[in-house]
Amino acid sequence: MGKFVKVVGYALLFAGALFILAGYIGAYLKEGFAGVQDLLSPFNVWNFAAVILTLAPGAALVWLGDWLIGRRQKP
Repeated sequence: MGKFVKVVGYALLFAGALFILAGYIGAYLKEGFAGVQDLLSPFNVWNFAAVILTLAPGAALVWLGDWLIGRRQKP
């Protein structure tokens, strides 16, 4: 069960990364390099929060999978 949860977590992380990358490409096509700079600015808290919320489910599932595998191996 732990391995399955971990694989699903990695799949969600990969899908989230592709989703974020597609957003950056869309910003580049619509607004040019300045739009991407605005998104990646360290003062853009909303983009940072959106990236964290997008990747959080996958990261949580990977952590849960590790925890389940470790718990099963302990006597």
